[in-house]
Amino acid sequence: MRPVLAIISFTLLLFTAVSANAQDDTVKIKPGIQWDTAVVIKPTHRPEHLIGVRYDYSFTDVSMTPDMGTKGVNSPVNIAVLYTYYHPLWNVIDIFGLQTGLRYTRYGFVNSEYNFSRFQQTVSVIELPLISAFHIDLGEHFRILLSIGPFIGYRFATTKENGFDCFDNRIDYGLQGGAGLAYIFGRRFELHLEGTFHYSLSMLYHPEKMSSISWLYSYPWQASISLGLHVKIK
Repeated sequence: MRPVLAIISFTLLLFTAVSANAQDDTVKIKPGIQWDTAVVIKPTHRPEHLIGVRYDYSFTDVSMTPDMGTKGVNSPVNIAVLYTYYHPLWNVIDIFGLQTGLRYTRYGFVNSEYNFSRFQQTVSVIELPLISAFHIDLGEHFRILLSIGPFIGYRFATTKENGFDCFDNRIDYGLQGGAGLAYIFGRRFELHLEGTFHYSLSMLYHPEKMSSISWLYSYPWQASISLGLHVKIK
């Protein structure tokens, strides 16, 4: 009888050990939620401050309603001194920036088919732009440039024989937008080639300049090709 009891006891002990081992294996292979504890460190982008000088050649005209048969003029000398501030959004999205400065330009029209010799003119203007300057970096040496925003200016001189009169609007304001390409060389220099369109929302003349009955609407515009050299100061 004792050998039988010994065999039964040994069998129960062996079964218990096997069951416990099986439970351990089950715990090891039991599927569950796997937590990813890896930390991804994204590179932070530092703000950039640039000072630049830009030259542009402009094709200008004045859009008039009713049509006065005007002919636009080319403006070969337009100079701007600009400050550009690039600041990444949340230090991650590196495409945003602001640009402002001072720009000297000229625009106008000549040779009206109605031969109003005292009507045609070219004005000289000082502008203050405040635009959103977007940039998309392509590697270490190139950037795509996009810009849009308002400007305000003052028409300080005219080619009219007797100068400005009470029907001339001296304050200028409007919208501008452009696109271009930047080449980065060295560690601090950028060369910008851009095309820009300016549209003034301030009429060149008061609507009653020609007649108090039939109003004249006159909005100057410019299409410019520019080349600028910018220096990173920080």
